[in-house]
Amino acid sequence: MEEKPKSIEELIEYLSTEKEMQISEENQLDLQNIGYYHAYKGYRYIRQPTKRIAFQSFEELLAIYHFDADLKALFYPHIMFIETALKNRVLSGITQSAGSGNFTIIYNQLLNSHKDFPDNTNQFKNHIKKRMELRDRFYQVQTNAYRNENRIAQHYLNHDKALPIWAIFELISLGEFGNFVLCLNKNCRTSISSELGIRPCDDSNSLLLQRLIFAVKDLRNAIAHDDIIFDTRFCRGKVDRQVGTVIKNCFSIEAPTFQTITDYLILICYLLHLLGADSQKIMNLVTEYSKLTEKLRTQIPIETFNRIIYTEAPQQIDKLQNFIK
Repeated sequence: MEEKPKSIEELIEYLSTEKEMQISEENQLDLQNIGYYHAYKGYRYIRQPTKRIAFQSFEELLAIYHFDADLKALFYPHIMFIETALKNRVLSGITQSAGSGNFTIIYNQLLNSHKDFPDNTNQFKNHIKKRMELRDRFYQVQTNAYRNENRIAQHYLNHDKALPIWAIFELISLGEFGNFVLCLNKNCRTSISSELGIRPCDDSNSLLLQRLIFAVKDLRNAIAHDDIIFDTRFCRGKVDRQVGTVIKNCFSIEAPTFQTITDYLILICYLLHLLGADSQKIMNLVTEYSKLTEKLRTQIPIETFNRIIYTEAPQQIDKLQNFIK
């Protein structure tokens, strides 16, 4: 038999008696606003459902909830800037290399990373497969945009013109953009890496850019969809070690493992620095992050805090601020 949904009053009673959480009727409005399933069910653990947080009061859960919301508000404009700037840098590089903004020409001339490998090897075949998948996806994106009455798509397609690459870049996700960079041949990737100011010693294989894109992709998507980010559960796979190494070399800190949100703050700062963002803008980001973490530290037990913001975080922040200065 299907379990009958609980009312707000019953949920408060359940949390109080079954979960031994200090919660009062005064918290009813909070619970109604943040949602039992969105908030309590989502914020009762760190990274994995088996790693529960031993909440003593509902106020502790609220503190983590608001910390998470504030983090998303803090990171959002910087993530959007990074996505736009990276796409524009790559656009500049590929249109100069191909001498055209036509996707078909760019596809034939530049999206041929399979040629960087010996014929008929697994890498050769895998990159051909990725290349064909990318082509199909890019045409599907245009079809979807036209079907959904996207003004740019309609402007070009109604006049029997192909969408220029810049217009396609407006339509694709950050993950699809990462796959596009992955399919570029090494000469083109090296040229873009150089224009970005990436040191050759940090990117001898010309793979860093795509790895940076994939590293920040999951965070970007989590923020855009209002998913939980405070414990990095959004990360769908391991971030390539090259990303951690280049950040270590740049900021003179321990290589981030991306097991804590502080590591993603450092990644954002590295990307902002790489893209030439104003140093004061980066410093303000770090300062505001420090304020948020300090506020959280005063609101929850230190044992729980250290499971979210690792003990080495203050040293990382200090080194980061010294570099920015």
